[in-house]
Amino acid sequence: MCFQPLKLDSAPYSIRQLLESEFEYYKSIRLEAIQTEPTLFRWSDPAESDLSDLDWQERIKYPRIVFGLFKKDELIGMTSMLLLNDSEAYFGQSFIRPKYRGQGLSNLLYKIRMAWVDAQQIKRLVISHREINTVSKKAIHRAGFEYSHRELVYWLDGTTGYSLYYRLEL
Repeated sequence: MCFQPLKLDSAPYSIRQLLESEFEYYKSIRLEAIQTEPTLFRWSDPAESDLSDLDWQERIKYPRIVFGLFKKDELIGMTSMLLLNDSEAYFGQSFIRPKYRGQGLSNLLYKIRMAWVDAQQIKRLVISHREINTVSKKAIHRAGFEYSHRELVYWLDGTTGYSLYYRLEL
């Protein structure tokens, strides 16, 4: 498999795969995401806020692929993929700072991930969202995913609720 970092530009925005040496970018935007939107992200053990820099360095490595969304040089969002095996990937951890939402930037997040999976000849994609997240639901449907199943999970806001899963066969 080829692991050439990808980049897309849509002035003044760009999105690119973060290098392992850029784990601080991933750490900062991921922590901002879970602090900004605790109702939309799952609880994890250990808590991401308790992770060491070494843990963050490990989390940006393959089989996770992390993309940073930038406005010029400012990191304003992120998304990631986790390769489940040679032919399947899970799309997750998408976040765009609130003041940049509603501008179609989630399309860039999908576009770069789709380019990566196409280059790697991935055959199936899986994605999920909290049942109450209608914005994600619309974006997932626009990208062509089909509903698969639901799972009761524990969220960062301390509640339980359903996560809806979707898949896309390529």
